[in-house]
Amino acid sequence: MPQARHCNGPCLILIGKAMTEDTAGQQTPRTWNGPSLAGLTTLAKRHQTALVATAFAFLTFSVYWYLGPQDTVYINHVYQADAFLHGRLDLGQDYPWLEVAYKDGKVYEVHPPMPAIIILPGVALFGQALNQTLVSAVIGALCAPLVFGIVRKFTEKLSAQVWLTVLYLFGTIFWYSASHGGVWFFTHTVGVFFLLLAVYATLVTKSPLLAGLFLGAAFWSRQPMILALPFFLIMFSDQWLSGSLEKPLLKRIDIVPMIKLGLGVGLFVALALEYNNLRFGSPFDYGSDYSKQATDQPALYNHGPFDISYIPRHIPAVFELTPVFQSNAPYIIPSFLGMALWATTPAFFYSLFANLRDWRVVLVGGTLMFVALYVIVSRNVSAGLGWEWVRLGVPQDLPHDLNLVPFFAMISLAIAAGLRYRDKLVIACWSAIIPVALLLFSFAATGWAQFGYRYGLDFYPFLFLLTIRGIGEEVKWHHKLLIVVSVAINLWGVLWIYQFDPRQFLDLRWVTI
Repeated sequence: MPQARHCNGPCLILIGKAMTEDTAGQQTPRTWNGPSLAGLTTLAKRHQTALVATAFAFLTFSVYWYLGPQDTVYINHVYQADAFLHGRLDLGQDYPWLEVAYKDGKVYEVHPPMPAIIILPGVALFGQALNQTLVSAVIGALCAPLVFGIVRKFTEKLSAQVWLTVLYLFGTIFWYSASHGGVWFFTHTVGVFFLLLAVYATLVTKSPLLAGLFLGAAFWSRQPMILALPFFLIMFSDQWLSGSLEKPLLKRIDIVPMIKLGLGVGLFVALALEYNNLRFGSPFDYGSDYSKQATDQPALYNHGPFDISYIPRHIPAVFELTPVFQSNAPYIIPSFLGMALWATTPAFFYSLFANLRDWRVVLVGGTLMFVALYVIVSRNVSAGLGWEWVRLGVPQDLPHDLNLVPFFAMISLAIAAGLRYRDKLVIACWSAIIPVALLLFSFAATGWAQFGYRYGLDFYPFLFLLTIRGIGEEVKWHHKLLIVVSVAINLWGVLWIYQFDPRQFLDLRWVTI
């Protein structure tokens, strides 16, 4: 077999034209045995999925890292990993600027240990000098192929796959979170990574055991994520519930897939309980009552860490908060109190329209949503600029919470439509979102300081799946418009917070204090 001849530089342009004289002075074609352009094209098409997924990973890391802060002082997980390597469960010393827990004269990390566990090799090599923000950007980049792989299950069109992947990676607050690297955001990033792995194992590889293991790892990163278990039970129902409907229910049930799912989750639940017992003397003591934040702010934690009375604190952060509008430059700035889900990712509106097939329902629902958004935005703009609220016929004594009715009505309609059309994915997603959200809403704090509502990342993968379902297989012009707007908003937040404000660009304040 002839040996392949290597070619580089301009010679590729000259392939097929190069000639050489033979001994008789005649021109004969020079043979090229290397890869042709057509061959490379065929090879690229054959490995298109891997190439696009890899490109997304590199692009995501580059954007997250180079537009991010590139460092943080809140490296709790680095300290915890270092403590593990030295045979300790406590941190060994106090770090006054960190959110920690104090128990029996020892200082403990209050966040679950999975983020610290996955950086153990890095800390073993670099010690406490390991850049936690860099690791966060890498993990964020590893989420890119997962998102792309999940999207491919819903549409065969490459253009649609690219648009939807861009939406999650650059059109949601996951960008801000993964770029940040501080303890709270690194915890979210690791949790989302494992949750995406669990979703991938469910939708793509269809492995209950892997899905359970990854969900368990997500739980040991962000505890509320365990309440997403109904999603996996429903999506694996075709494995554990089969056979003719005429058979008795018990004879249709195959418990093996459920056992596999349960074993995967149960492993991490057991580890978490033992971890709690070793640290605080009780399997069910997570250390929340000993946290510095809880003891230093009794007015905030007036009913303990969790209580249903805290739910009204979260509703504005989820549905109503917008950027802060002001009469002086830079005029619109992010609020560290948070911003509504729709204010950071307008494309999420499509999650409410999955299976709504009656155009009249869509029209009425869309109109009501527009009115609600007008009330919310006009109020906030008027308050920020000191203007009289331009009501356009809206009664002055309108109850403040009335503008939330369209949101709850559309959520109810979306769930009802999923049930009516027996859309397993829609039912499964809402079965995960609702319990996770209710637990988050019952927490004393709302996530300050943040861009968007960071707690929402615990259910973002399911909200994203609903958005995919609402958009459908073809990304139309209005879908692209809202995706572009979503990316622009998150780019705005990243630039204002990470690039402009630390440098006091133009001698201005770029975020709220």
